[in-house]
Order: sequence, then C-alpha cells, then structure tokens
Amino acid sequence: MKWVWPLVLLLGGCSGQPSIAPGGIVSNNPCIDAILAEIAAPGQVAAVSVYSHDADSASAPLNWARQYPALGTGAEDILAAKPRLVLTGNLASSGTNAALAKAGIKVVAVGVAATLEEDVAQVRHIAKAIGRVDAGEALVARMLSAQGEARNPHPQDQAPSAIIWQNGGFVAGTGTLQDELLRRHGFRNASASFGLQSWGVLPLESLIRNPPQVIFMPVTPQGDADRELASRQKLLKHLGGKTRIVPFRDQLLFCGGPTVIKVAQIFEDARKAVR
Repeated sequence: MKWVWPLVLLLGGCSGQPSIAPGGIVSNNPCIDAILAEIAAPGQVAAVSVYSHDADSASAPLNWARQYPALGTGAEDILAAKPRLVLTGNLASSGTNAALAKAGIKVVAVGVAATLEEDVAQVRHIAKAIGRVDAGEALVARMLSAQGEARNPHPQDQAPSAIIWQNGGFVAGTGTLQDELLRRHGFRNASASFGLQSWGVLPLESLIRNPPQVIFMPVTPQGDADRELASRQKLLKHLGGKTRIVPFRDQLLFCGGPTVIKVAQIFEDARKAVR
C-alpha cells in the first residue's frame, strides 16, 4: 500500500545537492510538501522530502520541490540540517522524534487523513505551525469549494458503482478519504460488495466477475506505460464494454490537501459521463 512510506532511506544519490540552510523549516513527508507548495512563503522552506524529488512518488509539483535540497527520514539527516521546525508524518520513527526532542527541535507530526474534515484540520495545523494561517485558509476554501461543486443526483443505493483499483489489486474501501470523495461526487464505492474495508486487495478475477460501472485505474506519470496500457486493455476485453475505465495519476491516492481538488474534478467528470 502506497500510503505507508519506507522507514529507511538511502541518500547516496543526493550527495551532489546543495546544503540545507540552518534555522529553516524542513519536511520529510511528501504529503506535507504538497501543502507547503501551496501555502509557504518564499524563503520559509529549507528542505523537502526526498520522495518529492521523484516523479513517481511526488505529490508536490516537481519544479517546486526540486528548488530545495532533499531530506531523508533518519534522525542524523534531520539533525544535520539544524532546522527550527520539522514537519513530518506520524508514521515517522519514534526514535527519530525522540532524538529531535532531545536536541530541542520542534516537531509537528500529522497522520493520514481518513476524512475531509481531518484533512482540512491538518492543513490548518500545518499553516498555523509555519505562521501562514491566511494562506492555509485560502487553500482550505479551495478544497471545500471543489467538494461543494459536486452534485449527487441519486440516493446512495442508486448511485453509479465505482472502485479505485490500483496495480496489485489495492482498493480504497470504507474509512478512507478516497471513499468519502467517491460518495461526495455521486458514486457508490463497490469495495463493500467485495467485503473489503479500508485498503484491501481485490484480485482481477473477482473484479471481472462482478464489475462496477466505473473503475478508476491509477497510472504512473512516467515509465510502466506499456504495462498499464496492457492492464487496461485486458480489463476492457474481459468486461466487454460494460465498465468505463478512468485513468488518473497514481499520486492522487497518496495524499489529501491540494490533491483533493484534482480528485474532485476527475470524479465529477466521470460521474457526469455515466448519467
């Protein structure tokens, strides 16, 4: 599952990057980076997560993230940066956070939001931590506006069925932000009909036996294009045109924050197409 980031990171390939200016704000979480890209003031950010330098894992715009040095998740990397504030995920090593606390470095940690309400609260928490409350509220307003524009013309039990089906069969089920966004935009998440909760694995054979009306099938931004195309063609062949397959970028499953604005538009367009 792509929400769980590795705890150990090798940074040998980053040795040529510029040094991190001490006394700044650093982030070692790509979802936080995406929020910082929207709300941080010029000169505030001293380093971003190494994941944000990689097109296959970045949620922040690459051209923004690559302006900054990349930071790993280990305590040694963070301590060497001499930051005044560390923004991190709550899945970070407790040992790392303990080392930072011992060094007197302030840490703000946020987890994976399971609802839009939690997502909004996290944006506000980060904005307050970096002294950018107004910018945070502007982002929140855009996030909520994107959801407010959605229209659900059907009762939930009559809504078009849909599923988010990643390579490997991972499916976003109940208790996830993606599930809430599907419902907000007029879909019934078909994961429940397969007995799945939260993030589960749905084999291709099961999907073919009981296909929903729409399959949201993530694609990576580069590489694996032939494999992804082959997967979609295989699905379409077996489903016989009964299901609409909607591709979207894999990163849209990683994070909340500004990502939900893009997801809202994709879901809304897809719902209108299956009326």
